[in-house]
Amino acid sequence: MTERQDRVRSRVAQLTEEGAIPGATWALVEGRGEERRVHVESLGRYVDDSIFRIASLTKVVVGVLTAALVDDGVLSLDDPVDRWVPELAGRQVLRAPGAALDDVVPPSRPLTVADVLEMGAGLGWGPVLEGTPLQRAQVDQQLESTWQPSPLDPDEWVRRLGSVPMAHQPGEGWLYQMSYDLLTVVLERATGAPLDEVLTRRVLEPLGMTETGWSVGASLLERVPAQYFPNRAGERVEVSPVADPSLLERPAFRSSATGLLSTATDLARFMELLLDDGAGPNGPVLPPAALQHLTQDRLSDTARPMAVADLGPALGWGHGAAVDLEPQFPGSHAGRFGWHGGTGTSLWVDPTAGIGAVILTQHGMGGTTGADYVESFFSAVHAL
Repeated sequence: MTERQDRVRSRVAQLTEEGAIPGATWALVEGRGEERRVHVESLGRYVDDSIFRIASLTKVVVGVLTAALVDDGVLSLDDPVDRWVPELAGRQVLRAPGAALDDVVPPSRPLTVADVLEMGAGLGWGPVLEGTPLQRAQVDQQLESTWQPSPLDPDEWVRRLGSVPMAHQPGEGWLYQMSYDLLTVVLERATGAPLDEVLTRRVLEPLGMTETGWSVGASLLERVPAQYFPNRAGERVEVSPVADPSLLERPAFRSSATGLLSTATDLARFMELLLDDGAGPNGPVLPPAALQHLTQDRLSDTARPMAVADLGPALGWGHGAAVDLEPQFPGSHAGRFGWHGGTGTSLWVDPTAGIGAVILTQHGMGGTTGADYVESFFSAVHAL
């Protein structure tokens, strides 16, 4: 066991003993080439091959898929979204985010695929929308995804979206989450195939990620632990049982924002791709230049003030992942990228250090507990 592996194991044991988490499964990827070491381990109630709901880590995975499809020439970052989603042609823009739904102005330009990847499609979550008519409309129309996708199918979802104005001009704001639901519709229309099939063919199979998807097979179901979220008192409340039978069913909406299930071993393979500039075990999956779209801060000057409310001042946003604008831990570097999943997961890769790490729990984030355990885990990963 390397010094880092031992240090991380001690930290997870401490977090488990203190009750911060009920245990965890994690993976560490260290070094490059012949020096590469991959380590998967579990403590507490999980085993190394537990299958976790990874929630918003879905964004990072589908971000890589989108970069690959752009490199393939299937679509362009500059494509107007209404090329693929004509239901949104002429969609109006609120005069101000809190305005009445009929207080609108025309869009200043077409919404693009890049805007969608940059959370700039004018729908989603954010302090600027709390209690507004647009937020209520998003809920009433079942447009919102959480740790679970919308119950609507993509065609019905986008039909309803077409009746709701944008919160801001295309690309001039940042609202979390639902831009990546729209990304599903764009990718499925551009490829002419369901997102799960495209992701499997283009990314998962080349990497050997055989246990990642929006549903699980019957033989794997027992490996999925229960899901918990904290209530206002910080108590863990079960919201989905062990081996939840609903996970056997392929969801109507394969959201690019949320919903994937995966294992630490599969995500270690994914981190190897990110550390190896897009190379998989059997050759390139996408070129380094394509991967840079995911790993570089893309926030515009007009979007950044809205993004700070969710990302804070030290993070930017690429095409599917947050990006450290400055080192977050002693031993980490600016340019480290990744994201968190609200179900209790977090994956980050530091290309400069040659380190990737993911922690998987089913102790969801929220309530009064925050995600201190995630910060504690990654401080151990990057400690000097």
